[in-house]
Amino acid sequence: GDQLNDDAPNSGAVYVFERTDGMWSQKAYLKASNTGVGDSFGRSVALSSGDLSGITLAVGAHFEDSSARGINGDQFDNSADDSGAVYVFRRPSGIVTQTIPPSTPISREWKQQIYVKASNTGKDDGFGTSVALSNDTLVVAATGEDSNATGINGDQFDNSVEDSGAVYVYHATK
Repeated sequence: GDQLNDDAPNSGAVYVFERTDGMWSQKAYLKASNTGVGDSFGRSVALSSGDLSGITLAVGAHFEDSSARGINGDQFDNSADDSGAVYVFRRPSGIVTQTIPPSTPISREWKQQIYVKASNTGKDDGFGTSVALSNDTLVVAATGEDSNATGINGDQFDNSVEDSGAVYVYHATK
């Protein structure tokens, strides 16, 4: 994207830097796939070195407005103000684990892999306020979530306790 374009105030961005031989340099400028004014993309980030296949980056946008639920839903239905979202990006490591012709290019570009929403998306939930990554597990906080549920996997649709908060755990399957 164009780093000088400021048509969407407070939409947010993530700048990725790498250190080589003691020098830091910018390697990527990342934006949400559904950039919107005031989404605060980049409010929270988590980086996991992962495995030989690459590096994973989770980016929270706690003021994103889509009413989608779960993984890769409709990003463009902005009817749930400040519900929040998390975007998971992946960058291949460049380490080849199979035989390929020497002339085959290996991309080291960051690519968005998934768009994550809560299973019970609601207005002002703030999903993505904080994120954590560990290997194939993603943990997302939604500090404004209103469920009265207690413990694990309770009734998440009983929104009778305002801003009680919730944590969502996702595990990648291969």
